[in-house]
Amino acid sequence: MSLHKKFSYFFLFIIFVSLAISFCLYSIQMFAYSKNPEVNLKPFTFSKILSRTATVILFIALIWFRKQIDKKNIRSLGLENFSGKKVQLGKGFLAGILSLGLVVAVKVFWGVSTWSPKTLGFPELLLSFYFLGAVFCIGFVEELFFRGYLLQSWITELGEKKAALYTSLFFSGTHFIRPISDPLVLVPEFIGLFLVGYALSLAWIYTRSLYLSIGIHAGWVYVVKMQSFFVDPIPHDMHWVFGGDRLVTGITSWFFMFAFLWFLKKSFEKTIRTENTKAI
Repeated sequence: MSLHKKFSYFFLFIIFVSLAISFCLYSIQMFAYSKNPEVNLKPFTFSKILSRTATVILFIALIWFRKQIDKKNIRSLGLENFSGKKVQLGKGFLAGILSLGLVVAVKVFWGVSTWSPKTLGFPELLLSFYFLGAVFCIGFVEELFFRGYLLQSWITELGEKKAALYTSLFFSGTHFIRPISDPLVLVPEFIGLFLVGYALSLAWIYTRSLYLSIGIHAGWVYVVKMQSFFVDPIPHDMHWVFGGDRLVTGITSWFFMFAFLWFLKKSFEKTIRTENTKAI
């Protein structure tokens, strides 16, 4: 059996285990909630529990798979030479914040969000630092799987273009494991997440390292986490233009994602040409 097929079966098994554990945790939570109705706490949705559970299990399982089945060190996926590549991590983080921050600014400008900065006391500052650590953990785990293993495995069999396309489709699709009341509402989100996945795939293809994609991913998620500290949404019906609850939905965010892809391509094409000229 090829390594690719082994990993596919392994991944399906991990999803099944994650679903089972998440169902148990959700049931325990709802039972405790029903027995203590006076507690003023909102229970977690099943999709949120599944997302967190799958992330932890996938991270642990991927390390085991890489060592026991693939017989390679986890660092070989694109985590070598941190001291030399940490600049990519920082630049990616700033680029992610700037690009998605522009989407927030446009929504404020057109009146679908309002600029309403909150007073940042000690609890809010503590929460912002917690978010900072959390987004890098999210970026690390997701990039390790999607760009570290999935993209690189498919590049070996399909080439860079097809691998980036399929990885991005898979990345977008896996973010929809939740109840769907109106499928058409999710179409803009699917397109936006696909562009996000494609940009992150290009970041690995251009650098052959995960640090840039981890930084970009973390920057985007940090804006998502922190936006409620500075802006308030205004109800509107132009979801295809400005998106809904998620920032990557709607034509506005697609425009900035295409601009980000163009900037990424131009930046690294120039770097590659410079390196080739020096080599000659």
